[in-house]
Amino acid sequence: MALNWTIIIPLTAFAIGTAGLAIYLDTIFYSPFTAPSLSSLFKYPLSHHLIITPLNNIIYNADTSNLALHGLHSRYTHFLINLPQLLGPAFISLFTTSRTWSLPLPLLSAISGVAVLSLFKHQEARFLIPVVPLLLSSITLPRKIPLQRLWLAVWVIFNVALGVLFGVFHQGGVIPAQFHLRNATNAANAVWWKTYSPPTWLLGEREGDQFKTIDLMSAKVPQLITTLKPLARCGGGTDNYLVAPLSAVALDDHSAGVNTSLPFWLKKEWEYRNHLNLDDLDFGDDGFVPTLRRVVGRRGLGVWKVLRTDCPVDNGMADS
Repeated sequence: MALNWTIIIPLTAFAIGTAGLAIYLDTIFYSPFTAPSLSSLFKYPLSHHLIITPLNNIIYNADTSNLALHGLHSRYTHFLINLPQLLGPAFISLFTTSRTWSLPLPLLSAISGVAVLSLFKHQEARFLIPVVPLLLSSITLPRKIPLQRLWLAVWVIFNVALGVLFGVFHQGGVIPAQFHLRNATNAANAVWWKTYSPPTWLLGEREGDQFKTIDLMSAKVPQLITTLKPLARCGGGTDNYLVAPLSAVALDDHSAGVNTSLPFWLKKEWEYRNHLNLDDLDFGDDGFVPTLRRVVGRRGLGVWKVLRTDCPVDNGMADS
């Protein structure tokens, strides 16, 4: 079959133009240069600082040390855990629908996309949202009316339950905690640990010079200790805070009260109970039941003031 150049040439031209516009706008927005002209993008040294978002995405995610900051998962997580979370009964229908086994194009596109994403060891369910319509279009409902009604009932219950779980409870305390910190008049620094990245714009005019946000994401405990130690204060001036889930057992020794053998201690000032840290389900190391007992039983997000352990007891900062 002869190539239809009347279609290929305009499509190629528009694709190059769209990509070029995206690179230009990203470079303007993210680069330290002020409003570069289009011609300056191809001149040294600015051409060495082009912001090509898809390329940067691949480079960043190809480095496991970067992904470790967000949390590492097994490469089967997307297929065996995230897809069932997103599809519910539709995930089972993928294997019981006859048309699935004919491998329609939408299904092949979805499988190939999930397979590529599975190459990277940080895997969140939200990454798979674009493949959900492709997978749903590849299934059919049961033919018998009673089974159809049962399927639809399970579908509705599943979506309501997961909507409440992920829309209300999962990382649900991040925004309320940020509002609390916004009203903390003496706050100078806030270290966030094992949470979603906090929306700093909620701090308003305090963001930046007046109030600094340090997002440690899923950093290891030694890095957390190293970060908090120089921030410890005795009170009477500026205050520094730690924001972390109550399920983080590594904080127990520091939040139990003043212990002079530790470099600092944590005084809880605020907590939000409707917060589940579902990113901290460590079944492999802790076991299934202990993990659920910790994450669900100790649900909540806390805000602690970081204090020195050698402060005078009569300064009003001792644990009461």
